[in-house]
Order: sequence, then C-alpha cells, then structure tokens
Amino acid sequence: MKKLLVSFLVIMVLTSAFGQFARINTIRVIADGTIDAQGGMKLTLRWVFPTNALYMQVKSAYPNPYVLLRNLTTFSSIFELTNTKVSYDDAKNSILVDADVIGAVVNRKGRWEFNLGKGAEMVHATDQMAIFVLVSAASSEEIIFTTMKLNLPSGCSELKYDPASGIFSFNMKRKNVSGSVSADVNVKVKPRIMSALYKVYGMPDVMDGAYWVAKFILTNKGKGDIVDLRISYKLGDYTSWSAESVYDVVPPNGAIVDLYYPIISSNVTQLRSQTPVDLQVKYSYKDRSGKTYSDTIIKRIQILGVNQFEFSNVPEEERTGAWVDNFSNSPLLAAFVTHLDDVVKSFAGLVSQYSGGVAAASKDKDAIAFLKALYDLAVSNGISYQTPSGFLVEYASLGQDVKYPRDVLRDKAGTCLDLAILFAAVSQAVSLKSYLVIVPGHAFPVIELPSGDIMAIESTGLGGPVVGKSATFEQAVEMGTEQLGKLEFGKFFIVDIAEMQRKGVLSPELPQLPSTILKDWGYTLPRATGGTAGGSTPQTTAPQTGTGTQPRTTQPATIGVNLTGTFRGTYKNNVTGQQGTLEFYIEQSGNKVEGTVWADQDMGDFTGTVSGNNVKITAKMESYAYDTEYVVIFNGTVQGNTIQGTYTIQGTNVSGTFQVKRTQ
Repeated sequence: MKKLLVSFLVIMVLTSAFGQFARINTIRVIADGTIDAQGGMKLTLRWVFPTNALYMQVKSAYPNPYVLLRNLTTFSSIFELTNTKVSYDDAKNSILVDADVIGAVVNRKGRWEFNLGKGAEMVHATDQMAIFVLVSAASSEEIIFTTMKLNLPSGCSELKYDPASGIFSFNMKRKNVSGSVSADVNVKVKPRIMSALYKVYGMPDVMDGAYWVAKFILTNKGKGDIVDLRISYKLGDYTSWSAESVYDVVPPNGAIVDLYYPIISSNVTQLRSQTPVDLQVKYSYKDRSGKTYSDTIIKRIQILGVNQFEFSNVPEEERTGAWVDNFSNSPLLAAFVTHLDDVVKSFAGLVSQYSGGVAAASKDKDAIAFLKALYDLAVSNGISYQTPSGFLVEYASLGQDVKYPRDVLRDKAGTCLDLAILFAAVSQAVSLKSYLVIVPGHAFPVIELPSGDIMAIESTGLGGPVVGKSATFEQAVEMGTEQLGKLEFGKFFIVDIAEMQRKGVLSPELPQLPSTILKDWGYTLPRATGGTAGGSTPQTTAPQTGTGTQPRTTQPATIGVNLTGTFRGTYKNNVTGQQGTLEFYIEQSGNKVEGTVWADQDMGDFTGTVSGNNVKITAKMESYAYDTEYVVIFNGTVQGNTIQGTYTIQGTNVSGTFQVKRTQ
C-alpha cells in the first residue's frame, strides 16, 4: 500500500515573506481499507494539506484531481482500481479518493498476502484489523505521515508484516468451494517500451513498480475455486520464459493481478528504430476436481530504438491533457546521462586540462572554473544547439530522438535536452552532482557546487565559433538562473541524476569506441589567452545564494546612480495580493552594491550590480518564522530617490512587485 500512499508527490515550494503559502512540515495521509473474503478491497484515502494556501495552489495547478492520482489508475499502477472517485474537499484542505481494489489480497503458499509496501510499521493488530504507520520524506523540507487501517474478514489469524518485502500476510479460515470455474482474463501491455531503459523494466522497485511490461488480470466468474494458477511470460527473442507466478486459490468472484518485469537481453540496445515483438503469456489452472485448463495469449508491442524516448507512461486514452501526464517519464532521462562512458571521461579530462587541472569537487571556485572551461571548450570546438527530431508521428509531441553525450560530441550538435544531458554527464564524471530540469518545451542542466549551492546553465547558449552566436558562460548562467526562477507549479520535473541512478534507472551498454575517438572527431584545446579558461580562473566569483547562483563578471558597467543609503517601502505578491514592508540598507562601490534587506520579519544579505538607472539585487533571506532560507532576485529601475520593479523567488513561480524610497 505504500506504493499507493506515496506515489502522490506534490512539488513543494519553500515559504518566505514573499511566498504564496506557509512552509510545509507534514502532509497527513489517512487510509482505510476493508478487505472481503474474496480478496477485494474498498479503499478510502485522504490527503490533508497543512495550510489552505498550499491546498489552493495545488487545486489551482491541478483543476482535475484525477491527474494527481495518476499512478493509482488502472493502467499505470501496480494495482487495478475500479469505481474510482477523486474529489477536492475545500472545508478540510484535502483530496479524497474512494476506489475498489481488484485482487488486492491473494493466496500464496497457504497464506493471504497484501503488498502494503516497504518500510511501514504495524503498530496495532487484532483478528479483525491491523493499523500501520509510515513516515516518508517528500523533500528535504517536508514529510508525509501516513496511517493505514486494514479491516479484515472474519476468521483471520497470525497477522504478520515483513518491512523488508513490504508484504502483510495472514491466515483466513474458509471452506474449499467445488463447482464450475470460469476465468475472465485480461492482459494489458505497454504499447511501447524503450530499449534505452531495458534495465528499468526488470526492476519492480523502480518508480514504485510503474514500469511493468504486462499486467495479467484474472477474475473467477465461476461457482468454484480456481486452484494452482500459474503464469509465465516471454518477450520475443529478448527474454527467456519467466519463472512461474503461482497462486494457490482464487475464490469465486475473486481476482489476481500479476505484473511482468522482464529481464531483457542487452541485445535490445542494437535496435535503432521501432521494432515489433510478440509478448507471449501462458497460464494454467485447475478446479477442485483436478481438471486442468490452460491457454496462451499473444500481444504485439513495439520496442523503441536505443535513442528513442517516449515522454509519457500514460496511455493516450487515459491522458487528461495535463502537462505532467504527457511528461511522466521525464525522471527516466537519467539513463541517458552516461558519466561512466569512457568517451565522456576522456572529454572531462580535456576540460580539466583546459581549466588548469582544478579539483572540481573540492570547492566552489574550482567547480565554477571547471564548468566555465566545459562551456568554453564546447564553444571553441564547435558544439552547437540544434532543433529536435521527433518520431512516433501519432504522438509527435511526446516522442523524441535523444542523443547520448558521445553522440553530441560526435555530431558537435544537440537539442536543449541533448546538451543538458552532456553537461550533466561531464559534471557527474568529476563528482559534481547534476540535475536535469524539464519544463514545457525546454530542458537545461543544474549543477550542485561543493558547498551545496547550485548553478543553472542555459546550455543552448552554445552556437560554436562557425555559427558565431554563442553566449558567454556568464550570460549562459544568467539565462539559466532566470529559467530556474520561472518554474511554474505543476509544470516541471527536476531529475536528480545520482538519485535516479541509485534507484535503478541505469544507462544501457554502448559500443566500445577507440581511445583516440575525441582526437579523431577533431577535439583540440584552444590556446590559452589572458581571459580564457586555459590555466586561468574564470572571471566569476563563488555563488552567493543557498538555492541558486548568479555569477558576477568583472566587466565594467555604466554607473548612473548612487544608491548608498536606506530605502523603505512595500512589496506585493502578484498571485495572492499579499503586501508587506520592505527595507534596503545599501552600500555602493562603483557598479557593485551590497547590504542588508528586511522583508517583514525576514532578513538577509544581498549583493548586486548597477548599470545606468537599473539595479539587480540577489538576496539570501532567512525566514525566522519557519527556520529556512530562500533567495530573492530584485530587478529595479531608479528614478530619483525611488527604486521600483519586480522580484522573483528563485526556484519557485512566486513573483511580485516592489517600490521603495530613500529615507536617509
């Protein structure tokens, strides 16, 4: 049941004086399931949000609550649900789910089993019920606290829960039922699977088991027990017959749901385009008299080429039009980040040489020097942005050819996604933790620096020397930081590469290439000049924020005003209309400013730059009410003794306006 309870994950936003809602501490999940003697279950779930502000933002971002419960639906989850009802409850700041779970409890080896999920604790049990508690992290700032009550049929005993396997089991007294049997069988398959992700399909623990290839559903429509049910699968020539799944008893009106996670041969990575393959499912069972019944079902599916990526795991007929439906596979892009590839390691070695041999993972200054060298080396060797090519004509917006880093290095070109993957892979190769940010129509990399600060890079700034339109590294970081500040609630994925790979989203095997391949492809180190990365430190200071970076260049800017002094005024949140007080204590030296800012009760230090009548300030704030930090970027125009403009909270979609006047 853990898979049911925590598959719903709301992307949280930190609180602030400028924020739209208070900091989330705990999301309560209250679950109640009633199991019948046939193994079915009536389930009620309620998610309770700690604040009305968060609840309203979730409701606004997902007007159709069904989208939030996507992994609980019939096709994309490990369970089979019917009669599902999902609704918002404004009075209680909660989402309510009612559903019938088909085949929730099955009979194996003489005991009845329910897949509750790993890591829970059974805190109370009688012959009539069992109560479980589960605490899981939604993020570094929030937790989900779940209580689950299971009401059992009469005649149950010897209740046991195994936290390692996640199986809750019990004995149940029942009489054997003889009579005619009639099996209603339905086999659901994924219409397409990705050869690049062939390892994922063999791991039931990845993404809470959502990446099964086939779901076998058998319902006993007869009057007697089905016994000794056995099921096995085979995926073309890419797998052997799977070990049999065995179920001892399926009572009349009972059901089982069996999932296929195939161990696929690595030969599948040789595919370059869509290839049809037959999935065979053979099954047999007996009635109480010992008569055997058997059959084989064949389903045809498509295996995609090793460079083809399908962005959605949700069947077309179940999509609601929500962006998250169409891009639910985004976390699997971690498999394309091949930082262990020898080609990537060699390129990372070139970057290290060009940066002067800095230890990128030791301190922020060296990490930034490495990233600048990576960007500049890509520019000097002609790596450029290119528009994407699609496949799956009927799903043109949801399928894309994705290049591995070695492909980008070979072609010296890549889409925004390809270039983001390249930057992430090279960074991971020198132990810099990396992320992919996926937003509507775009992707970019974010690199975590040794201090924990992060640096967003607009990798499409690459144009190559021939194209002649590359942005500078500093400009690419500024654009990336701006993109990060524009994330819209419910319309982005932040893919933690290391975490996803730790969970089993592993890269496929790629063909061995000659050790001289980079030289063969024409890669060289540019001659070092006074302002280049080769052997010199990039003109960028260490990041000044806790959740993002805004590197500052030493290039002179036009100074048009003197802002030294105290400025007081107000701010206004664009979404909520919330207003508050704002104070700046500014010291200016040349085109640079620094000082302290107060926003209501929150305080922080800031740095910034002045150019003409424009000022840009990046403030690292501390929220005393909620004991957290956040970063605010102010962009203002100076008119006499007044500064007015806009602000954004980095990493969120929170924005607003402000106006302050000089008081001394």
